[in-house]
Amino acid sequence: MDIPPIDGQVRRDVGGAAETTDFGRVHWVVRENDPPRAEQTIGLATFDAGKGNVEHIHPNCEEVVYVLAGEVEHTLGDQKTLLKAGDLIVVPRNVPHKLTNKGGSAVTACIIFSSPDRKFEPTGR
Repeated sequence: MDIPPIDGQVRRDVGGAAETTDFGRVHWVVRENDPPRAEQTIGLATFDAGKGNVEHIHPNCEEVVYVLAGEVEHTLGDQKTLLKAGDLIVVPRNVPHKLTNKGGSAVTACIIFSSPDRKFEPTGR
């Protein structure tokens, strides 16, 4: 069995090196070849108050959104639901969706994709 060095597999201070987005910040904790042989994409996302992402699909993977803090509106096609801390949603591959923080405080969520090279395609809606 080929076991990688443990220090290369550990991610510390998750959320400390986030990149800025239109809706807030995302720290990509796991993605293609980081760590080596990763088979998923995982991010820690912060959606600022009043912000959201554009409607989009992931043609090569499903997405799981687990809300850690706050409340966020999530759409799945034409359906909407409110997700609160402790809730999660599974978004199947190729299904249009988006998150919108309609509250007055930031929302933190863990986002998990079933592929190390998740694809993101805006729907234009």
